[in-house]
Amino acid sequence: MSVSNHRIDPDLNCFVNLEAYPIDRLDSEAGQELLNRAHRMMKEDTLVEFPDFLRSQAVVALAEELTALESNAHQIDYMSTPYGWMDNSEFPPNHPRSALFRRNCGTITTELFSEGSLSNRLFHVDELTEFVRQMLGYETLYRSACPTLSIQVNVMDEGDRFDWHFDTNDGVVSFMIQNADTGGAFEYVPLIRDEDDENYDTVSDVFDGSYEPRRQTASAGTLLLFLGRRSIHRVAPVGATKRSRLSLLYSYDRTPGMVFPVESCQRITSSSNEPYLGAQTKQG
Repeated sequence: MSVSNHRIDPDLNCFVNLEAYPIDRLDSEAGQELLNRAHRMMKEDTLVEFPDFLRSQAVVALAEELTALESNAHQIDYMSTPYGWMDNSEFPPNHPRSALFRRNCGTITTELFSEGSLSNRLFHVDELTEFVRQMLGYETLYRSACPTLSIQVNVMDEGDRFDWHFDTNDGVVSFMIQNADTGGAFEYVPLIRDEDDENYDTVSDVFDGSYEPRRQTASAGTLLLFLGRRSIHRVAPVGATKRSRLSLLYSYDRTPGMVFPVESCQRITSSSNEPYLGAQTKQG
């Protein structure tokens, strides 16, 4: 999928700081250096962080749009395993696979955005999709078609947290739109697990606080690409604040038409007192 010869999206220059991040010219020397920077960050830290990726006026406009939607956000508050894609039923209570952590925040989901909304327009900029594809090194990449979670905004106020977990996809693209006044740092331990070694001892140390994670607080307008399948991470509790922490998340997939499972959508759109223990082994 190459967009180098197609018509440049008129929204691109409105949103993206092309002087610093020439995603409209990825085949150029400057574009190749930008991709090389991203690949070095992913290899060394699993986190790509590009501050001031969005133009300041775009950040202000997006913050206004999302703030206006805050009252419509779904409120979630439940306990969850960090290993949501696994069957964790056979592990003792003190094992990391039996740990449960709190997730409580507001979520603005796709159906709340009109076709002409700024958040939707940015999501549909082809040059952004192509930039993400080349950063990840995939042959193909498509915007998610999920009517609920293709565009998602996490709204976090005082006391909210999205505690320790791994991701089930290969990469998450997010934009920091607005920080809370205090708290809400992104904490992570890169490459703590792989398919051959779950490294449970170190994961236990992270959970009990004896292993110090890395911390990152992105400024408004920062693009973040994080590889969370093998890196444990969380958004730490938000402290006293007069404004919400707003992060805008976009979902992509290597196959067209991707829609998240019904259970995943329900976990985001409806609060449940039932803890999420992970995928259970089917009986029979």
